[in-house]
Amino acid sequence: PSSQVLIPDIEIIKKSVVPKPSSEIIGSPIYQKLLLDAIKLDLIYGTTSFISLQNSKVIPISYQMVPVLMALNLKKVRLLLADDVGLGKTIEAGLILQELLGRKKINRVLFVTPANLREQWRGILKSFFGIDAVIMSSRNRRRLESELLLDGNPWGYYNFVITSIDYAKKPIVKYEILQFDWDMIIIDEAHNIMLPHLGITDTSSDKVKQSYSFAKALADKEKFPHFLLLTATPHNGYKDSFASLLQMINPKIISNNNLKKPEIDRELSTKHICQRRRSDVEKWISGSKYEKNPFPIREPGIEKFIEPSQQFYDTLKLLRKFSNHVLKSFEDRPEKQKKFNYWVIFHFHKRMISSPNALLCSINHRTKEIDKKLQRKNLELEESQNFLSFQEAAQSVLDGNETDTLSEEDRDERSDKAGLTEGLKDLQIEKQILNAIKDTIPELKKKDNKIHRLIEDILPTMFRKSGKVIIFTRYIDTLTYIVENLNLQIENKSLRYKGFKIFNIHGKLASQKRLEAYNNFLKEDKAILVTTDCMAEGIDLQFSANQLINYELTWNPNRLEQRNGRIDRFGQPKKKVYIRTFIMDNTLEMDILNLLVNKANRIKEDYGFVPGFFGDPKAIIDHIYKRKQQKAQIDGTLDRWVGISNIVLESLVSIFFSETNYEEVLKDSFYGQNNINLDEIERRMHLTKEAIGDDKTLYDFLEGAIRLYSGQINLSEDSEDIFQVVLPEKIQKEIGITFKDDYKITTNMEISAKNSDIEGINLKNSLVSGLIEKVKNEAFSERHDFYGRTAAVSSSEITDVTVIFNVKIRYVVNTEPKSLMEEIAQMGIELFIPEVILTEADIDKVWHSQWENHGKSNKYIQKHLKRTLELENLDKLLLELGEKRLKIIVMERRNMIKNLKEQGVAADMEGTDDIEVVGVDLLTLTVIYPIGEGE
Repeated sequence: PSSQVLIPDIEIIKKSVVPKPSSEIIGSPIYQKLLLDAIKLDLIYGTTSFISLQNSKVIPISYQMVPVLMALNLKKVRLLLADDVGLGKTIEAGLILQELLGRKKINRVLFVTPANLREQWRGILKSFFGIDAVIMSSRNRRRLESELLLDGNPWGYYNFVITSIDYAKKPIVKYEILQFDWDMIIIDEAHNIMLPHLGITDTSSDKVKQSYSFAKALADKEKFPHFLLLTATPHNGYKDSFASLLQMINPKIISNNNLKKPEIDRELSTKHICQRRRSDVEKWISGSKYEKNPFPIREPGIEKFIEPSQQFYDTLKLLRKFSNHVLKSFEDRPEKQKKFNYWVIFHFHKRMISSPNALLCSINHRTKEIDKKLQRKNLELEESQNFLSFQEAAQSVLDGNETDTLSEEDRDERSDKAGLTEGLKDLQIEKQILNAIKDTIPELKKKDNKIHRLIEDILPTMFRKSGKVIIFTRYIDTLTYIVENLNLQIENKSLRYKGFKIFNIHGKLASQKRLEAYNNFLKEDKAILVTTDCMAEGIDLQFSANQLINYELTWNPNRLEQRNGRIDRFGQPKKKVYIRTFIMDNTLEMDILNLLVNKANRIKEDYGFVPGFFGDPKAIIDHIYKRKQQKAQIDGTLDRWVGISNIVLESLVSIFFSETNYEEVLKDSFYGQNNINLDEIERRMHLTKEAIGDDKTLYDFLEGAIRLYSGQINLSEDSEDIFQVVLPEKIQKEIGITFKDDYKITTNMEISAKNSDIEGINLKNSLVSGLIEKVKNEAFSERHDFYGRTAAVSSSEITDVTVIFNVKIRYVVNTEPKSLMEEIAQMGIELFIPEVILTEADIDKVWHSQWENHGKSNKYIQKHLKRTLELENLDKLLLELGEKRLKIIVMERRNMIKNLKEQGVAADMEGTDDIEVVGVDLLTLTVIYPIGEGE
């Protein structure tokens, strides 16, 4: 590694001495280049101030280093990382983690994520940061326990543990977790653990608070000092919920210690919150000397309006009859029940707009429930497994987050059965109306303009841009319907769908099945993935496709943005993304688009963030109910849907998106951090990228090393970017890997992301890292045939015999604890006039010139090698090189510290400029002769 923290009481720091190269052994320029490439690749961040960069295999964009700087400014690192969707919060958290590990501030870390993100976190930690984390779940626990001594507890044994919030919050599991010491807690998708707004007084949401109470218990533990929360949506429109997250980070942020009417200390908050919009980052990058915008362009023209068929309107007329019957049958019931039924009506309309199959399934669920109720003696008896609270019914319609008690699918099914009419006669009438609607559905499927438009128009048009498309739908029943229709095209051998494969993922699939389906989709060049919102949050889909369809409009703008952000994000390899949202024209969906979603988009344009629904669901229905009583108002187009006029719905906008609400969110937000100047960090990162080179640099090293060890690397028949590797088993064993003869690698990041069995050629690759270590060890040793420490060549760029030295300089940084760092530097002299020191420009010109065979005898070269190594001033020159580099590094660090201190960040950088040289090791020397010079 390029950085190492030392324990002074145990380890003695002294100057290291590496033997000089042998003058008797003439190495090969090829082996020497391999050796130097291996060392340089191993020391990519040699003298950077950040241990997180030295110890990771990620090359971040400079804006992703801002949270690291903020962390270094805090004694206890407690941060809310609230960057927009797609900016790389996971990488930012990983860099903070590595920085604290490297500084010996932490040892044990607990990661709490949604269940569907556990494997993704495990993969990122391993690939980018070299951290082996275990996943703790009810399924994995027994296996982990079997690997320990009797009565060993995995929570205490493993230092890096990933678990899901649903598993961790269980009382028994929660108790166990809290018994052990954790140095750092990282909670992803932290909006899922904020205190629910209504939950403060609504007893029906007590179970919803379980996630919050678990997270709060972790936050309050004194022995868990470091705490990270990650979410792109920290504010749900309710200040009390937002404040509950801030209180976990630092209780003093809520200056009056009152969550019901919180007062936020903004000055203190800025030290703990990193929140940037994509526009903030794009503005930042536009001013960079070194970096280009890493985000794709989203093509405009997102909405596709579908004209409903006459059959749709005929069915809708019957659905309106059902709505009126439900509302009328509850006229004499308590107002709470009457208001509750509005959510049921909205639910059925949304299901119909989604697909005929979704409506059919809802009707089947409801009629089956009616039959069960008719068979019971007590018609008012409500089965507990069908109970749906007012809040849950509202969230089903408003596309809110799942609760701890119900999955989205279960919540929807309960909405199908909720608000049944009372009394034998009313139940029978309701069943008759539902059966009448059901009778229209076969014809409705035949005349479904939306599925026809998808298959005949939208998808074929998108196929011209790319053969991969992701379709999001709100409901499993609509997913089934879409998949059946697409498969029908394939079965009927439609030319438009020739060679395509259809995959589907939904919330009822086990995690392993979801991963398997997604990986299969990744591998294909022509495929369609149909998925519900189980893939809309936290999952990176950018390598799988750059085209996405929202099959229906979600009423939650945040969810729409989450979906779109799966492909429109940092790391998308395509320059453009194409997103289409289907809207059923002249329907409730169209009115919702015009009045709510478009309003949300305008807020995004004006304020830079996408709002959720800020309205209290109870207040919304109260408003509808109140205006419904004003008969004169029921004369607009929406009267045909649920008896609500345009005037009523327009006035709802003031509840959903009132000026007060989103001004409040903006006031509570902490967008920015653009004022932090990272010119020096950017410059060093740019030099790092140059040092590593492009894909060809890594490939050239890999090819040379494989052939050196009697292996083969050949272009695969599959693609010009895919290579097949054969390596002797003995070499595989020595570098700690095992693979078959069909092992494949690629220089194309997109191909490796799409194919789990094809690894990318990068520094994270186990074959690359293994060969780096082997080449370093063996090309350095005199016992091997491929000695790399000496070499002789000819070049047309010189007129006198020249020697170029590659030197490793070792430094100790006198921070607490002390740390070592290393770098490679070059020095050049004229052999017979050693006082002539080459400039950096001259060295670069000679080193990168076209080298040719020198035509000299071994004895002649050995004489010059010996003369070089016996130069009286050689050691002095090497030490002077070390001191010269030291002055440059110290000056760079002092300038950076001064710059950061002026900006009020990175107090923990103090002392990083207290550096001394502890070793200057001559690694290689290369004698370069003028072309044509004789002996």
